[in-house]
Amino acid sequence: MSSYVQAVLQEAREYYPSFLRRDLKGELSVQTLYLGGGTPSLLGPQNLQTLINGLSYRLVSSPSTGEGQDEGIPQKRAGFKGEGLRTVESTLEANPESATPEFLRTAKNLGFNRLSFGVQSLSDAELQSVGRIHTAAQAINAIKLAQKTGFENISADLIIGMPGQTWNSLQSSLEALTGLGLPHLSVYCLSLETGTPLALNPPDNLPSDDAQAELFAQARAFLLDKGFIHYEISNFARPGFECLHNLNYWRGGEYLGLGPAAASHINNRRFKNKNDLDAYLQNPTGQVEYVETLNPKDKAAEEAMLRLRLLEEGLNTNELTAKFGPANTSEIIRRLDMMAQESLLLKTGSTYRIPSTHILTSNPIFSRVLADNIYPSP
Repeated sequence: MSSYVQAVLQEAREYYPSFLRRDLKGELSVQTLYLGGGTPSLLGPQNLQTLINGLSYRLVSSPSTGEGQDEGIPQKRAGFKGEGLRTVESTLEANPESATPEFLRTAKNLGFNRLSFGVQSLSDAELQSVGRIHTAAQAINAIKLAQKTGFENISADLIIGMPGQTWNSLQSSLEALTGLGLPHLSVYCLSLETGTPLALNPPDNLPSDDAQAELFAQARAFLLDKGFIHYEISNFARPGFECLHNLNYWRGGEYLGLGPAAASHINNRRFKNKNDLDAYLQNPTGQVEYVETLNPKDKAAEEAMLRLRLLEEGLNTNELTAKFGPANTSEIIRRLDMMAQESLLLKTGSTYRIPSTHILTSNPIFSRVLADNIYPSP
């Protein structure tokens, strides 16, 4: 793990000073940080501290200040509160079984202000059926420990469609998590990924697609009644607790990804690292798998599709046209209008939204937003 941390820091160094915007003080304008893509809590306190101290130092330091040295990193540049990264939101993913008190205290001291727990379910039978190694009690205790450590902005992942899941078991999970005061929940429908043990040997008691849809509708109604906003297809939040990092994705913003399989979007260029840990450890800076330059028309269509995921905010085509120009948005708006006529979209003025009845069947809508040949111009 220490080798991996050093590899990430080496890759981070490659992005100074090219590509990235900087604020008026000459430092990188990093608004949010998200440490995820696996189980970061397995890093342990020391590796986490080395990673974050190194990131904040490397990303704000110029080469003339000894950026290449790992020893003697000035403490005033560590974390997010001093002269290092000054993020608005910094999220750390954690699994209940590895979120130790020391790890959580270290994360808090380093400046993390948001946690995302991979709870998945609070039914021990459901957790065991998909190979999760934590128990419901461990998940609840980890959340309580995080709250005691001082974290208020905590999210939990829940999966709909677990083997043997019923509304009673799902409702129990929802009641427990909302009862703990969590302000954010990510609710995903189970999908069997090719090559995984669950896909190779699927249980007989998996809920059907229709049953999943019904469970999702019941969960949605439950959370709305509790005061949550269904702000994105799979995400619910109390007002003011929407995930800022993910909102940046859905609003077409820029982001830098570090690590194997990490994706980035900077200056209308999209690039992605290879999904190969061994190769990454050997050469962290030579793993870019592909680079794609987006033209304005493609970028406009992509942003239109992403913004439709924001169920409350929706897509404002006046803003889209102001950003990309009429030549790049007129065909998109024509397709949106046709879908509004078919009741696939709701239109209010210049804003389009996905109706609640089409939340779980939104992929065909997204395809039509992106496709030029479904409704060719007259």
